[in-house]
Amino acid sequence: MRNSWVVMLLLGMGAVATAQESRLNLLDDKALPPILMTEEDQEKKNQEPPEIKITADKLKDEQPIGPYRRPVWTLHRPSPTTRIYLQVDPGEVEFEQWLDIRLRKKRSEPDDRIRMSEEFEFGLGGRFQLDLYYNTIFSRNNGQDSTLTARSWAAEIRYALADWGVIWGNPTLYLEYILWNNEPNGHGDEATSSIEPKLLLGDDLGNGWHWGANFFYEATFNNSVREMGVTYSLLKTLIDGKLSAGVTFKAVYESDNISSDNSKTDRSREAYLGPNIQIRMAPVEAETEIDGKKVKVVKAKAHLDIEPIFGLTGDSSRVQILIIFGWDF
Repeated sequence: MRNSWVVMLLLGMGAVATAQESRLNLLDDKALPPILMTEEDQEKKNQEPPEIKITADKLKDEQPIGPYRRPVWTLHRPSPTTRIYLQVDPGEVEFEQWLDIRLRKKRSEPDDRIRMSEEFEFGLGGRFQLDLYYNTIFSRNNGQDSTLTARSWAAEIRYALADWGVIWGNPTLYLEYILWNNEPNGHGDEATSSIEPKLLLGDDLGNGWHWGANFFYEATFNNSVREMGVTYSLLKTLIDGKLSAGVTFKAVYESDNISSDNSKTDRSREAYLGPNIQIRMAPVEAETEIDGKKVKVVKAKAHLDIEPIFGLTGDSSRVQILIIFGWDF
């Protein structure tokens, strides 16, 4: 009989130790295992919002968001010159107004131009994005008879090869088709249309640092213009979710008026370097998807990008000032 009591005592002590290790609290309905729950308790647990794990040592800008698990800093165009991954999730639309101000180096012969673009971006799903542009140009024409003329219309499609973080550099394929206006002062490429493929790369470096790089080639269908180049941007989050800044480099080689014997070829080599800054505004609470679960997050609906890049070669403009204001719908 005494041995039976000893065995029961040891079993009781083991049960207490197991309960302590598993932190089982019989007074907490949420901690109860399913076998001990009533149907009402199980129904309440199913109705609770999903638990999303947020890493405390990461900035909000670096937290994954949306069905492609891309970081928050990619939700808006981080650099006017360097494109990175996708900008809009499936079913979303963004509008951007562009100003591209180009000042010539020879101030004795001013021919300053402002290129303006109105762009709509559509998230198509399946890691596809469609962008539509309408481009105009304002020319001073040496200070006389200034003109504002339609320059071109363009459509662009992007396809990300995988969700964010699956492939190094998050490669994204880009293809743009451009219809040119060759009327006087349109400053088109002396062709009906052209095509521009690009390879977009970008990723996180940690501690609020990010990078992006583009490799591009553009050619008119009549071979009157060919252009190739590379861009690179290094970016840093300064105020989490609100302000970032960095530096951008761009190099472009262009051949105009190509003839069969190259007798009329006009070549130019341009390079630019300068700072960029992005301000994100109008924060709102929005519902998004993370790891297949609907959650509420705070997202900025508007952004303002400013990027003055300065010419480094004789063929370059003195400065190109790019300004973009964007709004998410």
